[in-house]
Amino acid sequence: MQYLRQWRSTIGAVDMSETAKRAPVPQRLVRPLVVTAAVALSVLAGPAGAQSPEAWVDLFDGRSLAGWRAAEHADTWRAEDGCLVAQGQRSHLFYEGPVGGHDFHNFDLVAEVRTERGANSGIFFHTAYQASGWPAKGYEVQINNTHAGRGNHRELERTGSLYAVRNIYRAPVTDGEWFRVRVCVIGKRIRVWVNEWPTVDYIEPADPPRKADRAGRRLASGTVALQSGDPKSRVAFRSVKVRTLPDGADPFTSPRASDEGYGLKANVMDCLAAASIPVIDYHVHLRGGMTVEKAMARQAVTGINIGVLKNIGKGWPVETDEHLRAFLDGVGGRPVFVGLQVNDRDWMDRHSSDLLKRLDYVLADTMIMPMPDDDGPPVKLWQADRYAITDPEAWMQRYVQHNLRVLSEPITVLANPTWLPPAVKDRYDALWTDARMRRVIGAAVENHVALEINAGSGYPRERFIRMAKKMGARFTFGTNNFNDRPIDMRRCFEAVERYGLTRDDMYVPAPKP
Repeated sequence: MQYLRQWRSTIGAVDMSETAKRAPVPQRLVRPLVVTAAVALSVLAGPAGAQSPEAWVDLFDGRSLAGWRAAEHADTWRAEDGCLVAQGQRSHLFYEGPVGGHDFHNFDLVAEVRTERGANSGIFFHTAYQASGWPAKGYEVQINNTHAGRGNHRELERTGSLYAVRNIYRAPVTDGEWFRVRVCVIGKRIRVWVNEWPTVDYIEPADPPRKADRAGRRLASGTVALQSGDPKSRVAFRSVKVRTLPDGADPFTSPRASDEGYGLKANVMDCLAAASIPVIDYHVHLRGGMTVEKAMARQAVTGINIGVLKNIGKGWPVETDEHLRAFLDGVGGRPVFVGLQVNDRDWMDRHSSDLLKRLDYVLADTMIMPMPDDDGPPVKLWQADRYAITDPEAWMQRYVQHNLRVLSEPITVLANPTWLPPAVKDRYDALWTDARMRRVIGAAVENHVALEINAGSGYPRERFIRMAKKMGARFTFGTNNFNDRPIDMRRCFEAVERYGLTRDDMYVPAPKP
């Protein structure tokens, strides 16, 4: 948090678009992109073509470590079965061969990788050989599907991250299978894909904020290095290919999604990533024109990770197991979290447990409850003309019990906690007493349910958030979109500093086994 406070004036004052004006990159970096699966694949096909790139060249001969130099524990690396294999103490393998004079500026790189469970690896670029320690120069693309960290360090950054700059918290691939990591650098633009899915589309600003131990995370030029970051890691690289691109290449021959409309201030996501604070919007509905392709593109350009979901229940988009399977098959294997918003209170008994296990999270709210009493039919409380609250105190007692019932379900996130319907929302402070708040927070903590800080609704309010943090609750962020238009998330960014939130206060789903 001290690091974030250091950048407080920067975060609060300057729009990202203004940063772009000062940075030495064309202003068309904010050109909008309507993303489809076809566009995503065409982007992966490469930025070059008309820019006359060099041919693809393999940096690994398939037989030996020729052209590579290992730092620290050289015995960690070996050539085995046509692969560069790392297993052992921390070590970095630097390319020092003849291709490009091992000094790449604009380039395109593809590596084919396979990890074993718990592996912690990475690909550095624009770096230089050093005899020991983590490379001080250049950026790292993270390769880590399941490694959880050591000691007190909780490792959340997953495969496809531009480590500590643009973090990805949901790996789109699994251990034990070959996958492809692609990195393209042109000018100040860095793009990363895992298989065909985009994970990062980053524009380095003119003066990027970096922690002291990562001051060298700057674009310049340099070689490539492969990482073995943990003694229990085992990772294999079947191929590492590169092609150089012209120094004057245009970074924007491939279009870029717009990063406007999210309330981003200059460098705020760089600061949050450097402080290892996950910013994940778990409340993104695939409706009103919103698609998983748009979600991925927005995540790549903003650094705001995304959880996509649909509503499940009678009369909602997902009613049957067939609907649920189609949804999961349609969005799975991408670098986004996948969830459901549940509306019926018996949802966990009406659907296949095998299908539900494929979810990353389950989100619920308290906006549907029986009215006028516990024996009445479920009513959507936002539809004020469908019911009446004649005794707010009596109704509030029932509403707290309703909150506790929802929190007893096997859900992951409670959205819009302390939300009140139109008829009584002006009595928030009177109805939401400290005692009632403590009951709800206590149930959330006991049942391991995270509490959403909503970007637009204003719920929950400050008193509740401070009490929840003190009681040990975890939090998420959410927007609850109704269409595909960007939603301002400044309330979420500001909550980090206002309430002193750290990475340990934020909920992040564990990797799938």
